[in-house]
Order: sequence, then structure tokens, then C-alpha cells
Amino acid sequence: MTTDRWLIIFGAAIASFIPRVIPMLFFKNKEISSKVTQWLSFIPVTIFSALVFSDLVFWENKLSFNPLVNLKLIPALIVFYIAYKTKNIFISMIIGIVAISLMLLAF
Repeated sequence: MTTDRWLIIFGAAIASFIPRVIPMLFFKNKEISSKVTQWLSFIPVTIFSALVFSDLVFWENKLSFNPLVNLKLIPALIVFYIAYKTKNIFISMIIGIVAISLMLLAF
């Protein structure tokens, strides 16, 4: 590897490390209010929802909510139903993997 590649890897590592360490150092000896803690608990769900939603509703670079056009919505609707009925993430994941695999095999 050339020196430029090592510099890029090192720079990316530092850029990824700093945002994780600075908040820990800042809040190390401070009490965080319960409202802030509650607000922070929603961040992973929000990020996950945004990632999943954007992947589901775009089909061939176009916004589509029609399951007959956007084929990814069919397995998603199945998984949403299974997750709602069972309240079990493991079963939902397995059903999702099977549903998307069958969809890819069929189309």
C-alpha cells in the first residue's frame, strides 16, 4: 500500500474515533437528566427507521408506494404483519430473509 492510502485509513480512523470519544470525556463526571436520556433512547430507532424506510420506498431511483411496482414492499408488508402479531424480532428477521429471498428467486 502506498503512503497516501495509509494516510486516508488513518484519517478515517481518527474522524470516526473523535465523535465517539469527545462526548464520553465530556459527560464522564456529569449527571444526565432523565429527559435527555429518554430523548437519546429514540435515536437508534429513528436512524434505523430512516434507513429502512428510504430503502423500501425507492425502486429503481423512483419513489414508489405501489407494491405491484416496488416489489420490496411485499416482503416488508409480510414482515410488518409478522412482527405485529408475534412481537418477536427473531421470527420477524427469519421471515424477512425468507420472504426477500423468495422474491429475488421469483423475479
